[in-house]
Amino acid sequence: MNRPGSDRGGEITGLVVVFDAACGTCSGIAGRLPDILAPEVLVRSCRDPRLTVEFPVLARRLGRRPCARPLLVLLRAGGRAEVRAGIPMLLAGARLLAPRRRLAAIRLAGRLGYAALRRRAAAG
Repeated sequence: MNRPGSDRGGEITGLVVVFDAACGTCSGIAGRLPDILAPEVLVRSCRDPRLTVEFPVLARRLGRRPCARPLLVLLRAGGRAEVRAGIPMLLAGARLLAPRRRLAAIRLAGRLGYAALRRRAAAG
């Protein structure tokens, strides 16, 4: 089993959570992540014009619709960075839980699920 702060790609030295700051639910969720994840977490808005300058790995992923979905940047030892979205993002986050923070993570997952159900109900 991998310890928090590492996975098969090597030591993770930090995380950058990129989200839509105009979305209240997204802001609430992003604000809780530093408390439940083991590596240092930076929370950044997808609307920040300096984002791709500071994290060039995001340049391809943001495109014309930078706030289409949340992204997670895994910062690795040696300066490497990887971007995850969707299910791979959730799985990466699950592997990086801080010790004794599973209950907080379960609550956050419930909040995510509830928000998704509300969006579907409103759309349909």
